[in-house]
Amino acid sequence: MQHQVISIVICNHNLLDEEDGYITEYGFKNDKNRSFTKLQRLIILELPKLPETEDSAIWPWLQFFKCKTKEDFEMLAKKHPELKKPINYAKKMSLLEQWRDIRFHRNLQKVDDRMLLLQWKIDGHAEGHAEGHAEGHAEGQKAEKLNAARNALAEGLTPEVIQKITGLDLETIQGL
Repeated sequence: MQHQVISIVICNHNLLDEEDGYITEYGFKNDKNRSFTKLQRLIILELPKLPETEDSAIWPWLQFFKCKTKEDFEMLAKKHPELKKPINYAKKMSLLEQWRDIRFHRNLQKVDDRMLLLQWKIDGHAEGHAEGHAEGHAEGQKAEKLNAARNALAEGLTPEVIQKITGLDLETIQGL
């Protein structure tokens, strides 16, 4: 037994400008216009071309895809009771998607918070390192000045001259 394969494309834009209707069916043929197979078809449904008034059995289903608001769905369900079940299912899916979206963003926020804390630690470490480097550099410069002052005193220079050269205060120089 052979089974037919039907591919259905539902698009929310005009795919086939050369076609007026919203339902277009294609078979597969070769360049000699011979059918490839009767077991495969392609059906294209273009939502923008859907008329305002019902004209076929598929019309309510395509209208279902065009609904954007809760009110649109409710109105469609009143006119077409056979769509109540799919509409309710779509509402449940929508709630599930919202729940997933909320969980995703909560988890994303947790990751962002952890990354922010890590960045603060890194920044704090870098800042502490820079401060330590600056303090160490200042202490090193002071040690060099003190060493120079000791050597200058040993050479017989006066504390006042050493003060002018090193920038150290007189008390520090005299304490050497």
